[in-house]
Amino acid sequence: MSVLKKGNFSINLGIVRLSGTFTDEDRQSAWELYTELSTRVAMVGKSTDLECNNFDGELLIESLSSFYNFFQEARGIMRRFPVGKLEKNQKNHLGVIINRVMACVLRPFLEKWQVDFRHWWENQSNPRLSPIKRQTEYPKLDEFLDDWASVRWLLRELQKELIEKYQLVEVSTEND
Repeated sequence: MSVLKKGNFSINLGIVRLSGTFTDEDRQSAWELYTELSTRVAMVGKSTDLECNNFDGELLIESLSSFYNFFQEARGIMRRFPVGKLEKNQKNHLGVIINRVMACVLRPFLEKWQVDFRHWWENQSNPRLSPIKRQTEYPKLDEFLDDWASVRWLLRELQKELIEKYQLVEVSTEND
């Protein structure tokens, strides 16, 4: 079983214990999750940034909203998978992995940072500054972005597992 750790976050990817062949529904669910991850810079960063710590040009308040939208989409993927096709005690199904990502990585990150940053943004930051300059004034910016880079790194590792285990086509631009 693969346990990925980066910074203050870790996730147990039970997916590595899956073997054999996957149904089209399995692969479709994995593709949907991969699509949601790979199309959100907020989740995995820029494809050319190997350390996942380049936030240049990002409006952080908007990127935090992308996390919320990802939660909604990930829940939808879990709901759509035909549960009747799962073995009763399947502990390493993609739906379980999605739940682990949400519970062990995304939720702790958001609980720690979303309210604090949003409160600062709405009540203490200087609205006369440009949004990019304004966010650089956040007093806890370095710790916030360090944690965020760790989350991105873990989600990139999840992407790699999805590509490998579900035999998906990698869509990143770094291979072009």
